[in-house]
Amino acid sequence: MKRGKRILKIVGLGLGVILGLVALFVAWNWKALSAFPSLPAGYEAKELCSCLFVEGRPQPDCEGFIRQTVVPIDGRAFDMEGKAVTVTALWNTRRAHYVSERFGCVIDGAGR
Repeated sequence: MKRGKRILKIVGLGLGVILGLVALFVAWNWKALSAFPSLPAGYEAKELCSCLFVEGRPQPDCEGFIRQTVVPIDGRAFDMEGKAVTVTALWNTRRAHYVSERFGCVIDGAGR
């Protein structure tokens, strides 16, 4: 019985150290980790906008070209008159719009 308690104590201490290290890592990298959820929606919005309005490709071709399978995309909205694309993924919505031939498309609210 004594040996079993000792093993449980060692395992508990090991798990505590691991959880502490994970917490330290998260605290140290919080800025980068908190920015991640908006990346898939922003990436897809910018790429779709560029494909449609800069390259002038048809919408089905762009959707097939841009599609990624790592993060599920919840929705896409296309504003052909306003030359903008809105994408929702991981509970974040990002919009990219066409600026000009020289500058292409930009993500709205980028740099916040």
